[in-house]
Amino acid sequence: MKYVALLLCAVLTGCASVSTQSYRPYKNREKKAYARADRSIPFDEVKTNFQAYAETEVAWAGIIDDIQFKENERTIQVAFDVDHRTFDWMDHGGGSRYRLSAESAGRIKVGWTVDKPARISYLKTLAKPGYMIIVYGKPWRQGGGAIQLAATAVRPIKSGAVEFLPGVGKEAGEEVPAAD
Repeated sequence: MKYVALLLCAVLTGCASVSTQSYRPYKNREKKAYARADRSIPFDEVKTNFQAYAETEVAWAGIIDDIQFKENERTIQVAFDVDHRTFDWMDHGGGSRYRLSAESAGRIKVGWTVDKPARISYLKTLAKPGYMIIVYGKPWRQGGGAIQLAATAVRPIKSGAVEFLPGVGKEAGEEVPAAD
Protein backbone atom coordinates (compact mmCIF):
# COMPACT_ATOMS: atom_id res chain seq x y z
CA MET A 1 0.00 0.00 0.00
CA LYS A 2 2.84 2.39 0.84
CA TYR A 3 4.37 1.63 -2.56
CA VAL A 4 1.10 2.51 -4.36
CA ALA A 5 0.78 5.77 -2.38
CA LEU A 6 4.39 6.70 -3.16
CA LEU A 7 3.89 5.93 -6.85
CA LEU A 8 0.67 7.99 -6.92
CA CYS A 9 2.45 10.98 -5.34
CA ALA A 10 5.27 10.73 -7.89
CA VAL A 11 2.80 10.64 -10.80
CA LEU A 12 0.80 13.59 -9.46
CA THR A 13 3.95 15.62 -8.85
CA GLY A 14 5.16 14.89 -12.40
CA CYS A 15 1.81 15.94 -13.89
CA ALA A 16 1.72 19.12 -11.85
CA SER A 17 5.15 20.14 -13.11
CA VAL A 18 4.02 20.31 -16.77
CA SER A 19 3.11 23.92 -17.42
CA THR A 20 2.69 26.35 -20.27
CA GLN A 21 5.37 28.98 -20.64
CA SER A 22 6.66 31.32 -23.32
CA TYR A 23 8.67 29.72 -26.09
CA ARG A 24 12.42 29.69 -25.41
CA PRO A 25 14.98 29.72 -28.20
CA TYR A 26 17.35 26.76 -28.18
CA LYS A 27 20.87 27.83 -29.16
CA ASN A 28 22.79 31.10 -29.20
CA ARG A 29 22.17 31.89 -32.89
CA GLU A 30 18.43 31.38 -32.42
CA LYS A 31 18.42 33.40 -29.18
CA LYS A 32 19.91 36.40 -31.03
CA ALA A 33 17.46 36.07 -33.93
CA TYR A 34 14.53 35.66 -31.52
CA ALA A 35 15.51 38.91 -29.78
CA ARG A 36 15.73 40.80 -33.11
CA ALA A 37 12.75 39.36 -34.97
CA ASP A 38 9.24 40.75 -34.90
CA ARG A 39 7.09 37.71 -34.13
CA SER A 40 3.87 39.72 -34.34
CA ILE A 41 3.98 40.29 -38.11
CA PRO A 42 1.55 37.90 -39.79
CA PHE A 43 2.45 36.10 -42.99
CA ASP A 44 -0.61 37.52 -44.81
CA GLU A 45 0.43 41.08 -43.94
CA VAL A 46 3.83 40.55 -45.57
CA LYS A 47 2.19 38.87 -48.54
CA THR A 48 -0.13 41.84 -49.20
CA ASN A 49 2.34 44.61 -48.30
CA PHE A 50 5.69 43.03 -49.17
CA GLN A 51 7.79 46.18 -49.71
CA ALA A 52 6.90 47.53 -46.25
CA TYR A 53 8.50 44.46 -44.61
CA ALA A 54 11.44 43.75 -46.91
CA GLU A 55 13.95 45.00 -44.30
CA THR A 56 12.15 43.60 -41.25
CA GLU A 57 13.34 40.41 -39.59
CA VAL A 58 10.36 38.15 -38.97
CA ALA A 59 9.88 34.82 -37.22
CA TRP A 60 7.48 32.21 -38.54
CA ALA A 61 6.82 28.52 -38.05
CA GLY A 62 5.62 25.73 -40.25
CA ILE A 63 6.08 22.17 -41.44
CA ILE A 64 8.99 21.19 -43.68
CA ASP A 65 7.73 19.76 -46.96
CA ASP A 66 11.07 19.45 -48.73
CA ILE A 67 14.78 20.16 -48.18
CA GLN A 68 17.48 20.62 -50.82
CA PHE A 69 21.22 20.83 -50.14
CA LYS A 70 23.91 22.39 -52.32
CA GLU A 71 27.53 22.09 -51.25
CA ASN A 72 30.06 24.82 -52.09
CA GLU A 73 33.73 25.08 -51.20
CA ARG A 74 33.14 26.75 -47.82
CA THR A 75 29.41 26.46 -47.15
CA ILE A 76 26.34 24.32 -47.56
CA GLN A 77 23.27 26.06 -48.95
CA VAL A 78 20.05 24.64 -47.53
CA ALA A 79 16.68 25.35 -49.16
CA PHE A 80 13.59 24.54 -47.12
CA ASP A 81 10.12 24.41 -48.65
CA VAL A 82 7.84 25.15 -45.69
CA ASP A 83 4.07 24.98 -45.25
CA HIS A 84 3.56 28.01 -42.97
CA ARG A 85 1.34 27.49 -39.93
CA THR A 86 0.28 29.91 -37.21
CA PHE A 87 2.25 29.34 -33.99
CA ASP A 88 1.24 30.63 -30.54
CA TRP A 89 4.89 31.04 -29.35
CA MET A 90 4.22 28.94 -26.26
CA ASP A 91 5.82 25.79 -24.87
CA HIS A 92 2.94 23.72 -23.50
CA GLY A 93 5.19 21.12 -21.85
CA GLY A 94 4.61 17.37 -22.01
CA GLY A 95 4.77 15.29 -25.18
CA SER A 96 3.24 17.72 -27.70
CA ARG A 97 5.00 20.85 -26.53
CA TYR A 98 4.28 23.05 -29.52
CA ARG A 99 0.93 23.81 -31.12
CA LEU A 100 0.48 24.85 -34.71
CA SER A 101 -2.68 25.68 -36.61
CA ALA A 102 -4.15 22.82 -38.60
CA GLU A 103 -4.66 25.12 -41.57
CA SER A 104 -1.91 26.18 -43.94
CA ALA A 105 -1.30 29.93 -44.11
CA GLY A 106 0.84 29.74 -47.26
CA ARG A 107 4.27 28.77 -48.59
CA ILE A 108 7.66 29.90 -47.37
CA LYS A 109 10.86 29.21 -49.30
CA VAL A 110 13.74 29.50 -46.84
CA GLY A 111 17.38 29.88 -47.79
CA TRP A 112 19.91 29.12 -45.05
CA THR A 113 23.71 28.96 -45.18
CA VAL A 114 25.74 26.60 -43.00
CA ASP A 115 29.51 26.99 -42.70
CA LYS A 116 31.72 23.97 -43.13
CA PRO A 117 33.01 21.69 -41.61
CA ALA A 118 29.32 20.73 -41.26
CA ARG A 119 28.32 17.78 -43.43
CA ILE A 120 25.13 17.25 -45.38
CA SER A 121 24.71 13.81 -43.80
CA TYR A 122 24.69 15.45 -40.36
CA LEU A 123 22.26 18.19 -41.42
CA LYS A 124 19.87 15.54 -42.74
CA THR A 125 19.63 14.09 -39.21
CA LEU A 126 18.54 17.48 -37.81
CA ALA A 127 15.78 18.42 -40.25
CA LYS A 128 13.46 16.19 -42.25
CA PRO A 129 10.21 16.60 -44.15
CA GLY A 130 7.35 16.48 -41.64
CA TYR A 131 9.33 18.24 -38.90
CA MET A 132 8.20 21.57 -37.52
CA ILE A 133 10.60 24.43 -38.23
CA ILE A 134 10.91 27.91 -36.80
CA VAL A 135 12.56 30.31 -39.23
CA TYR A 136 13.94 33.78 -38.62
CA GLY A 137 14.92 36.11 -41.42
CA LYS A 138 14.06 38.89 -43.84
CA PRO A 139 11.65 38.49 -46.73
CA TRP A 140 13.66 39.03 -49.90
CA ARG A 141 11.38 37.95 -52.74
CA GLN A 142 7.79 37.08 -53.43
CA GLY A 143 6.66 34.87 -56.26
CA GLY A 144 4.75 31.77 -57.22
CA GLY A 145 2.47 32.20 -54.21
CA ALA A 146 5.39 31.93 -51.77
CA ILE A 147 7.49 34.32 -49.76
CA GLN A 148 11.22 33.69 -49.95
CA LEU A 149 13.01 34.29 -46.68
CA ALA A 150 16.77 34.80 -46.22
CA ALA A 151 17.21 32.97 -42.92
CA THR A 152 19.34 34.26 -40.08
CA ALA A 153 18.48 31.22 -37.94
CA VAL A 154 16.38 28.06 -38.12
CA ARG A 155 15.24 25.57 -35.52
CA PRO A 156 13.88 22.22 -36.68
CA ILE A 157 11.68 20.40 -34.14
CA LYS A 158 10.83 16.70 -34.38
CA SER A 159 7.27 15.97 -35.42
CA GLY A 160 6.43 14.15 -32.17
CA ALA A 161 6.66 17.43 -30.24
CA VAL A 162 3.97 19.13 -32.36
CA GLU A 163 0.20 19.13 -32.12
CA PHE A 164 -2.12 20.59 -34.79
CA LEU A 165 -5.10 22.57 -33.56
CA PRO A 166 -7.70 24.66 -35.35
CA GLY A 167 -7.45 28.34 -34.56
CA VAL A 168 -4.04 28.34 -32.83
CA GLY A 169 -2.58 31.82 -32.76
CA LYS A 170 -5.92 33.55 -33.42
CA GLU A 171 -6.44 36.85 -31.68
CA ALA A 172 -8.93 36.93 -28.83
CA GLY A 173 -12.41 37.48 -30.19
CA GLU A 174 -11.64 36.21 -33.69
CA GLU A 175 -13.92 33.54 -34.99
CA VAL A 176 -12.30 30.11 -35.14
CA PRO A 177 -13.38 28.11 -38.22
CA ALA A 178 -15.23 24.89 -37.50
CA ALA A 179 -13.26 21.68 -38.00
CA ASP A 180 -14.47 19.44 -40.83
